[in-house]
Amino acid sequence: MLDQAPVQTQQIGKYQVKVIREKCIGAASCVAIANQVFELDEEKIAKVISQDGNDDETKLLAAQSCPTMAIIVTDTQTGKQVWPIE
Repeated sequence: MLDQAPVQTQQIGKYQVKVIREKCIGAASCVAIANQVFELDEEKIAKVISQDGNDDETKLLAAQSCPTMAIIVTDTQTGKQVWPIE
C-alpha cells in the first residue's frame, strides 16, 4: 500500500480592512465598490461595518480606489500588509 500525503486545502487570502480616519476625505469610493463592508458615518468618514460583507477581491479593489490610501488591507494568514504596498 502506498503512503499518500494528506490532501491539504488552503484558503486563499483572508483580508482584513481598516480605515485610517485621519486620512479619509469621505470620497465614498470604497462604499460604492464594497457597500457590505464600508459605509460613511455621521461625519462622512468611512468605517468598516463588516469584514465578511464582500469577498477579498472586492475589499482590495475598494481599498485601491481610495484617493488618499486611507484603507489598509492585511492578510490575516500571513499578517502582512497587502495594501498600500509598503
